[in-house]
Amino acid sequence: MKDITFIHCADVHLDSPFSSLSDKPGLSSMRRRGLMEAFSRMIAAVRSEKPDLLIIAGDLFENEYAKVSTISNLNEMFGTIPDTKVLMITGNHDIEAANSYYRTYDWKPNVYFLGKERNNILFEDINTVIHGLGWEAGQSFGNRLDSISPTVGMINILLFHGDIDLQIGSRDYNSISSETVVSMGFDYIAAGHNHKKRIYNDIIYNPGSLDPLGFDEPGRHGYFKGVISKNSKPKVEFVANSNVEYITLELDITGMDNDAIIIETLKKDMKKDNSLYKVVLKGSKTLEYSPDPVFISESLQEHTLFTKVRDESSVRIPVEELALLKGLKGEFARNVMAEIEKADDEGKQILMKALYYGIEAIDKGSIEKAGGIEL
Repeated sequence: MKDITFIHCADVHLDSPFSSLSDKPGLSSMRRRGLMEAFSRMIAAVRSEKPDLLIIAGDLFENEYAKVSTISNLNEMFGTIPDTKVLMITGNHDIEAANSYYRTYDWKPNVYFLGKERNNILFEDINTVIHGLGWEAGQSFGNRLDSISPTVGMINILLFHGDIDLQIGSRDYNSISSETVVSMGFDYIAAGHNHKKRIYNDIIYNPGSLDPLGFDEPGRHGYFKGVISKNSKPKVEFVANSNVEYITLELDITGMDNDAIIIETLKKDMKKDNSLYKVVLKGSKTLEYSPDPVFISESLQEHTLFTKVRDESSVRIPVEELALLKGLKGEFARNVMAEIEKADDEGKQILMKALYYGIEAIDKGSIEKAGGIEL
């Protein structure tokens, strides 16, 4: 029996709003274009390598935001790979519904959608049966997985979109057991939904998002490609396809006493092009200085594609020195410290916060949120 070749992607999320990036003008639309460019790069690889199958395991686009022009662009790209069969299922962001583009759009002849009306398809020319478990409103895999079984004498591939070995309380994103689905005898299981690359038992492959979508998706992203045989495990490799990277940096600001030092220190570790940064300030700071995350973020925007800063540093309070001060600040500190002496451990922590915020209010006339307090 002839081996078959494939490329497998998932979770492209075309037309995502990227509302969290709206602080930087034009960046949200830039990232939306970036998703289409990532998909186009993969299609170029399909055009060059001519695999038998292109598998898209759900969440190709965002139902709520998808434009007809986006779908038309996709369809034209599929038309440039006529020798490759394109297999698609729905995910929880492009759920199958009566008005879904999967149902209403006139797709190219080489495009096949597996859903409610047809959950499997036989390709006799490559001796392969494709089974699909996409996302339907009000339906879960629990009452549909049992209705699927591999066809004897054929290569069998299962596409599904959902969690694997992960159901937390009532949040059930079509979770299935890897042990159960592996035991069913499929030759390759093409998964989607988890935005990080995952491989289970050398038979279930989840490529992660084609292009990263947020700071919880670090590193290079891409797709799987390989060869599927009837009598052996699939031969699969991961292809890095993304140009953009989300990076989280932590900076210990202990000993730093102004924003300029923080900015110059961060710039040394930052790349200007194609990197989005989340900066977390750690360590300790004095009562006299509190970093300005907004100013630091804005100062770094011209040096990076995007930067946001969060202050999680803690304040080191010189309690003994405060108690020696004259005036309102010293009187307040002595009164609070007298209460701290009498309090239990939990009460001490609460009173220390009160001491910090009280001193800050006396000094500045207002209170800023702090990451924490060090004694």
